[in-house]
Amino acid sequence: MREVRDGNGPRVFTIGYEGRTGENLIAALQEVGVDVLVDVRQRAMSRRADFRGKALAAFCDAAGIDYVGMPDLGSTDELRDALHESGDIAKFMKKFERHARKACVDGLERLAQIATTKTVALLCYERCHDECHRSVVAQMLSEEIDASICAII
Repeated sequence: MREVRDGNGPRVFTIGYEGRTGENLIAALQEVGVDVLVDVRQRAMSRRADFRGKALAAFCDAAGIDYVGMPDLGSTDELRDALHESGDIAKFMKKFERHARKACVDGLERLAQIATTKTVALLCYERCHDECHRSVVAQMLSEEIDASICAII
């Protein structure tokens, strides 16, 4: 685990499923006491069966963890395509943040409501927190509720 931000509000985790199995992901969430896994992918699809929305929801349900899909907090196809084309993660993050500050307000509000009452982990693909749009979502959430952010590695 890596502490990303120390706030005075609730603790929010982020996790990527890259290189994990469904069982490994659930074990990591249980180890830190996550109540709700919030999937911040635009589409809850994966080439790996464990991480498709329905399968992930079933893993969570069996472990007593709520699964919430919030596709409106995901990166757009256009932004992802530009990242794949350029490879410039810093540029992608800046563009995603601009997008999120306009288009993700309602989703962030719903996320803040959940995160103030339950222990939440934000999920996307990339293992490294700093290389994923969920880091921007987490930062924006922390601004809203003064959350501490911790990346599960």
